[in-house]
Amino acid sequence: MEKRCKIAMILLLMAVMSGCSSKEKKETEQMDFHAQIQWKAPEPAVGDRPRILFVGDSHTFYNDLSGTFFRIANSFGHKSDVYELSKGYYSLKRYANPEDELGALFDKTVTGKKWDFVILQENASTALSVSPDEEMFPYARTLDEKVKSAGGQTAFLMTWAPKNGAKDGFKKQSREELQSVMAENYMAISDELNDLVIPAGIGFMRCTESYPDIELWDADGKHPSSAGTYLTACTIYALVYQQSPENCSFTGELESDQAEKLQKIAADLILS
Repeated sequence: MEKRCKIAMILLLMAVMSGCSSKEKKETEQMDFHAQIQWKAPEPAVGDRPRILFVGDSHTFYNDLSGTFFRIANSFGHKSDVYELSKGYYSLKRYANPEDELGALFDKTVTGKKWDFVILQENASTALSVSPDEEMFPYARTLDEKVKSAGGQTAFLMTWAPKNGAKDGFKKQSREELQSVMAENYMAISDELNDLVIPAGIGFMRCTESYPDIELWDADGKHPSSAGTYLTACTIYALVYQQSPENCSFTGELESDQAEKLQKIAADLILS
């Protein structure tokens, strides 16, 4: 009996050590969110009255992100046709499945129609996966192929980590650590496919450091507040139009001084 116990303990120890070793290999180095990165610009450049489709989950439909973007663009005299396909908890995997209700609707919406941009937002938990090659990338490739077949450009919308981080077993991961994982995943697939990436989550990290008084998260600590949605929309505008959103007359529910700070963060992030 004693021998069996010793063997069991050794096997358990080996399993724990193996798990730790595997975990170490998957760790992502924390990103410098203030580092200058040259983000890919639209090619071809955005034309007059582009058709833009937003695809995502509740991070997209909270506070009407697509409508906020539309109003920002419109305030600068840019007409656009903006559409949205979103539902809570949806992932790129489900949108890539033609047997799924919204997957079938995605196919119907994109196939045979001319789209200038399709903005894909992955479910946050999936975007934070340590196994993106299995859980995120295959479906991103499938959707990207459909977008390009429709003549459009794919833009991946990098969202933001939970405000208070998250627990991974007994270890607490900060939002900065989680945002680094998310950024790595989004940047890896966009680089592979030569697609656009909208780094809204990095904008969140910059803002929390520069203006901690601006609340970017909703009360649940996961979804965006009105300010978070506005910052995201400004970032999308800066990337799609390659123009600064500064001095935008549309500020939504925000005070003008707060909106100005968010506009500048988006401009510096994309255009500096």
